[in-house]
Formats: sequence, structure tokens, C-alpha cells
Amino acid sequence: MVVAFMKPRLFTIALRGLLAVGLLWLLAGCAGVPADLAPLPDAAPDREQVLADPEAARGETVVWGGVIADIENTSGGTRLEVVARELDREGRPRESDRSPGRFRVISPGFLDPQIYKEGREVTVRGTIQGTEDGSIGDYAYTFVTLQADAVHLWPRRPPPAERHLRDPFYDPFYDPFYSPWGPRFGPYGRYYPYPWY
Repeated sequence: MVVAFMKPRLFTIALRGLLAVGLLWLLAGCAGVPADLAPLPDAAPDREQVLADPEAARGETVVWGGVIADIENTSGGTRLEVVARELDREGRPRESDRSPGRFRVISPGFLDPQIYKEGREVTVRGTIQGTEDGSIGDYAYTFVTLQADAVHLWPRRPPPAERHLRDPFYDPFYDPFYSPWGPRFGPYGRYYPYPWY
């Protein structure tokens, strides 16, 4: 009687243990924010809030990201112009046609323009220095300026052709020339060019 009572209890304990191990395994496989960007600030102002009151936001630490639009190396470091994008949970800019605007990043070190090219995705951890008047072409524009603590360059995304979804009905073992009655021969050699006839 005692043995019959213990079996369901042992099963429940084993099931809970397996669930805990499986959950830990799944969590360990999830990617996180890169170390140079962590920890993310809890409540950081966005670009619109900084433009509304630049002095109140000066010195705030933010993590912003986007796509490089321009790079310029100066004697004091490197200046990046970035088209801002919303970040995903890993801190990477999302692929999107929407942008809240542009911002400039001042990095004290040298960033090679052959690596940090236009179109590459970056995420920047830095402090807000204020705003700066500039232009995009002939259009006058006000940029938010960040002093970079870290500039994280993301690897290039694979081309869209390599990211397609697999056909759920694809059978890797399907052979259009297979016949249950043995190999077929015809005027074109061993196989017919249209095996479904």
C-alpha cells in the first residue's frame, strides 16, 4: 500500500525536475545584451524628450541604436551619424523603415571607415551631451549628440534569400525517378526527363 502511494509522488518529483532542467536549458540558449552595452538603463529619455529639453537630459546614460549614415574621423576621435531604430530585446536595431530621427555619436577612439561603413548596424551606450545643429543635404536638422562609452558593431544580417522559411512538405528523401518496378529506361538514357508521366 505504501509503495503504491509513493509511485505517483516520485513521478511528480521526477516530472518537476525534468521541467526545471528543460527550462534552464532553454534560458541558457537565449541570447542577451552584449557585455559592452549592459546593463541597460531603466528609464532613459528618447530622442523626442531630449529635443524638448536638452539641458534636463544632459549627462543621462542611454543605449540607442540604428544604421550608420555617415562617418567622419577627426583629430579628437570619430563622429558617427546614425539613423535611429527601435532596439530589440538583445539591443540590436530592428529591421524597419521607420525611424525616430538621427543622432550623432562622438567616439574618443578611431573607428575604421572601412569597417564602420554606411548601412552597418550599431548600438551605442553613451551619455547625452546635448543637441547640435547640422544638415542632411540642404535640409537643416537638429541632432542629439552622444559621448560614446561603447559602440557595438553588429554582424551583417544574411541576405533575404538565405532567410526563407523551409517548405513544411519538403521531403529530402523524395526521388522523382524512383519506381517500385526497378530503374526505368527510355530514349533519354536511364531516366525519363518527366518522371511523373
